[in-house]
Amino acid sequence: MPVIIRGRRVMFLQSKPGDGPQSVKKSPCEYCGKPGHPFAPSWGSSLGNSWLLSDAILDGQKPEEHPWYTGLRSIAAHHLICSEAMDDDEDWARYCREFGYDINRRENGVMLPSRMDIACELHVPVHRGNHAAGWAHDVNMAYPKAVTAKLSEVADIVEAGAFCVSPASLVSELDRLSAAILAKVASFAWTLSSDGLDYRDGGRGCAGAHHIPEKASRECPRGRRHGAVHGATRKPLARRALQVGE
Repeated sequence: MPVIIRGRRVMFLQSKPGDGPQSVKKSPCEYCGKPGHPFAPSWGSSLGNSWLLSDAILDGQKPEEHPWYTGLRSIAAHHLICSEAMDDDEDWARYCREFGYDINRRENGVMLPSRMDIACELHVPVHRGNHAAGWAHDVNMAYPKAVTAKLSEVADIVEAGAFCVSPASLVSELDRLSAAILAKVASFAWTLSSDGLDYRDGGRGCAGAHHIPEKASRECPRGRRHGAVHGATRKPLARRALQVGE
């Protein structure tokens, strides 16, 4: 019952239908246009961090337990959806936060050798610094730009509201993209460094150099057989197919 106070007089008025508490209308979702709804239960992140990714891949193990470990800083975690493609993008910062995608999740990573001689012997990409010099040969653009182009396609779907019913479905979509990128990296269709093609089957390998700028235009002087052994077990390193999260 509404109450009106005028000076010392108090008036009680009879309530009418609709005078009770009103529910607050939620603003429509900026993606699907439907009434406001919850997103992921916990925030994600678009900021790449190699230490966080490494921890996610190792999953409680020590680096020495990885099959390609040969010594201190001999392996490095690679973001398949690379940090350069998300770090400075305000839209992806928002998508990751709201839909719960973390660029440092295990499903977006793979461990690679950071030593050129080890990558040479194993016939896998070497991981050195950022990937601005890497190249996506099938689309003729730098690796980070190729990833950005793929993310742009996904962003269009996000903006259309396709992932609002199930925010986790965006995470699944990006995991599929990571797997597709790994297939390109493993086949050397996409390279991570300026000398990336040298590490494929039939390539010239490390050319006997320890740093990319030092490489000469020659074949690996050791025939891509460096006698690399595991840093803990001292057993010879075994070649194996690259797998997401390993």
